[in-house]
Amino acid sequence: MSSPSISVILKTQHSIKDRLYWNFLNLLPFLVGSISIARDSIKWVAVYIGIALFFSLVIELRFVCTHCFYYIRSKGCVKCMMFSGVPKIFKDRPGFHTPFEKIIIVLGVFSVFLFPVYWLFRDPLLLGAYVISWGLFFFTVWRYGCIRCINFEFPVNRAPAEMRSDFKKKGDPFDISRNEFRVSGSNRCAVLKVKHEFKDFIYWSFVTLVLLFSAGLAIGIHSTEWMIAYIFLIFFHFYILEQRFFCTHCPYYAMSENKVRCMMNWSWPKYFRSRSYPPGKFDLAVTTLGFLVVIFFPLSWLLKEPFLLGAYLVSISIFLLTIWRYECCRCIYFGCPFNKVSAEVRKEFEGQKRFECEFGED
Repeated sequence: MSSPSISVILKTQHSIKDRLYWNFLNLLPFLVGSISIARDSIKWVAVYIGIALFFSLVIELRFVCTHCFYYIRSKGCVKCMMFSGVPKIFKDRPGFHTPFEKIIIVLGVFSVFLFPVYWLFRDPLLLGAYVISWGLFFFTVWRYGCIRCINFEFPVNRAPAEMRSDFKKKGDPFDISRNEFRVSGSNRCAVLKVKHEFKDFIYWSFVTLVLLFSAGLAIGIHSTEWMIAYIFLIFFHFYILEQRFFCTHCPYYAMSENKVRCMMNWSWPKYFRSRSYPPGKFDLAVTTLGFLVVIFFPLSWLLKEPFLLGAYLVSISIFLLTIWRYECCRCIYFGCPFNKVSAEVRKEFEGQKRFECEFGED
């Protein structure tokens, strides 16, 4: 029997969860900027809101969205992850963006991004939250949105050229990668990630290092000794405690040979043997306690450095929300208490794996 269909599915329509997630990430820096301005002047907050609305509902809708398949395929109101329910007030413009449109888009983005900076510099806490929230927003949309987006004319779209051509011919989702398992016959396009790639590790390492670097720098400003202790704590938790009590139960760990190959840990030696059964209560208790210590350990120093505290809090929030939204729902570590894969998908995947073990693959 051949291996299951392994695919990444192009996003032909967005769910309510998609809209809630992406609008939260998009509104977060805007809310931070509004709070910083509101401390000085409510009138300037109104101006900022007006600029943001004009950019979103006029400039972006006219110069970006009118070229987008989501916009073109919508009837009456826009149906996409950002503008669901907004009336289509501009005509469709299939095809590439003109140089003039690109210039207008860039000017609009900079006007929204730079407007609150004057007030943000007065409050390091909000400045840190603002910078990190925008940075992680763009990096996350590039990592999880652009690769599956059917707005092929947008300059940052990452769908491969052959995929764009086939989609325009077929109008269907189809394969991009051979590192994922799509449950056959599922209208939900449930996709399980059976193998991590180095680019997954790069993304999650960046997000993790933002919060760890913020914490380490805050500690280091006040105490070199405690910073060294914090670095030791990080390595001890992630590479000893977590690997022994949590990772050894994970299929990704078991599939790795001499070195770990997962999105959080790449090329680190496997010190412990695999345990092909779900983690027990003691395993989860040790892992949870380690995480809590790592998270709360630097707080007393972060409170003294508002900029780094803002960066730390925002990066943790986006880390947890993104991994819950985009990884837990397709992870094959079914023993993890946060795994969101449905029982139906788990059963089909495990049945396929058992079949392959008994009869092999063609």
